[in-house]
Amino acid sequence: MRIQCTHCQAVFNVSAEKVPKGQQFKATCSKCRRTIIVDPQSAGRGSVVGMDASFSEVGDAPTAIAGDLDVTSAYDSPLEVLEEGARSALVCVDEPGRLKAVREALEDLNYYSSMASSVKEALSKLRYNQYDLVMLDEEFCGENAENNTILRYLQPMPMSTRRNIFLMLISSQFKTLDNLMAFAKSVNAVINVNDIQRVKLVLERAMADHRRFYKVYWDLTRSIGIH
Repeated sequence: MRIQCTHCQAVFNVSAEKVPKGQQFKATCSKCRRTIIVDPQSAGRGSVVGMDASFSEVGDAPTAIAGDLDVTSAYDSPLEVLEEGARSALVCVDEPGRLKAVREALEDLNYYSSMASSVKEALSKLRYNQYDLVMLDEEFCGENAENNTILRYLQPMPMSTRRNIFLMLISSQFKTLDNLMAFAKSVNAVINVNDIQRVKLVLERAMADHRRFYKVYWDLTRSIGIH
């Protein structure tokens, strides 16, 4: 399906399996970051669907509460549509100092950042969107590394999906780039909270190591057309 943001006119292609059938859903434009409401039923009247929506109008759109009451199905959080080649990051950080450092680093690295305000919202975003990077603070929403809901959601994920997500854990107890603890927690890299101001450098180094590790695999899958 082709979706157009009628605010900035950007057009995106969204795979059919990500689109709820026969119902409206919310999407976030990665270019202007405005929220739009998409009506798949209008697809029959043209190849591009979508309408611009102000924040007040979005409040009247189908919500998770309506879905829980079986009034109408709805996404708990928006489907996020990105231009081809754009890199996306889900940020599960709520401590202000850490969040500021992470957001600035991701902006410098040209990531589209999606902010989760709760564990429920983060899980909903992970369910409906594919992110290249997840920044997870072990203390997000008052949780910890031993009992972190988002971490427990990602750990058993099928490897075919999980290997495409770079997961960095922000920890108050583990050392930065402690590979043994990263392996134990099934994350790609760890950064200690005391090093959060250096998150851009740490992330660049960790992701460079990750790319080198998977280079042969990705080259092979591309050559046979399955990546």
